[in-house]
Amino acid sequence: MIQRIQTVYLLVAVVLCVVCLCMEIGVFSVEGFELAHEYNLWLVNFTGTRNFATWPLFVVLLLSAAVDLYAIFKYSNRRLQARFCLFSIMLRVGWYAIYAAYALMLMPGTADVKFTPSWASVCPMAALVFTFLAQRAIKADERLVRAADRIR
Repeated sequence: MIQRIQTVYLLVAVVLCVVCLCMEIGVFSVEGFELAHEYNLWLVNFTGTRNFATWPLFVVLLLSAAVDLYAIFKYSNRRLQARFCLFSIMLRVGWYAIYAAYALMLMPGTADVKFTPSWASVCPMAALVFTFLAQRAIKADERLVRAADRIR
């Protein structure tokens, strides 16, 4: 299990998702004054109150990390492991769609409000790349096994 490169790729993807879950993913500001800090689970207003409006971001990213972690342990069934990788990739694309929707929806009506994403919002994209690399490695293993079966 651990000797395969796709296990390392999936483990890195899980770690990147967990890092993003724990960090701030954006800031709403007006002319340098920070109105709110956006996390995956909540928004923290300038008054310090928490608004749990962004909980779908947390759920989608947590589910994506869980799928990747489960895919690591499905090493004996490579086809299923590749499908889990594809599902995880789709979840991360969905996370970015939700992230963009919240960035546009949660901004107040004034045009002066700016949304600034933080560096942690790049972690799901890096995890997506690692999951894609894992899926390619899984498919390469499957082709290698099929070729060995043909030779027999």
